Amino acid sequence: MTRINIIGLILAFALSATSVAADKTKAKLGYQPRFDKDGWEILFDGKNIDAWEAAAGWVVTPEGELQVAKRGKDIGTKQRYCDFELELDFRMGAKAKANSGVFLRSHDRRNPVTTGREVQILDNGDYNVPFNAPNANGAIYDLVRPVVDANLPIGQWNHYRITANDNWITVVLNGKQVAKADLNLFMKPGINPDGSHNKYPYAAGALPREGFLMLQNYGGAPVWFRNIRIKPLTDRKPVYTGSEPIAEVLKQPK
Repeated sequence: MTRINIIGLILAFALSATSVAADKTKAKLGYQPRFDKDGWEILFDGKNIDAWEAAAGWVVTPEGELQVAKRGKDIGTKQRYCDFELELDFRMGAKAKANSGVFLRSHDRRNPVTTGREVQILDNGDYNVPFNAPNANGAIYDLVRPVVDANLPIGQWNHYRITANDNWITVVLNGKQVAKADLNLFMKPGINPDGSHNKYPYAAGALPREGFLMLQNYGGAPVWFRNIRIKPLTDRKPVYTGSEPIAEVLKQPK
């Protein structure tokens, strides 16, 4: 074997080792975020669900939509988020008791309902629920009622722009602000600021102001999502992993 061939083999081996090391580093780091030209992190663009932990009952359709296809688990992001603006489109199947939700800052992916705050997705008509009910489409579930009827006919694509910035949660549905909450006012478990009751064992304002984003699989009720993206609003970074017991991360009222 010539000296040139030996050098070539050494270089090829070095390049291969570098590639393997890079792959191992990438695997160790896990999810690698992708961003569009405007600085939004792409959570779902119709091609894959790399940003999400796999969950039973969810499929990506040939049309590039993330669908609740059958009964299964809620699907959550691999990363935790603090202060952000979230945008997504959703549509519901007609006369099928369509029901879902967008969980914000869920501390524990295994229990998003009580360790996060839910922005409701619901076929109001099929459930005979008025637009301003605490469980209506666009509500911050059981905490803040929608103040405007911004719903489109069932089967059409709706658009959510949801902002979570420290103590403020704002929900804009199809261009209209429908709900807004100051979490600093929700410091008693099971009680809203106006004295009405909610179902939560932990005060919404005491939960960590960081966590996973999750989409609800409500018994396989047909709902579709597309164009999911998120943009940070501050430089604040998560300090928890989600494995901590919820009692250890609750903020105590002053």
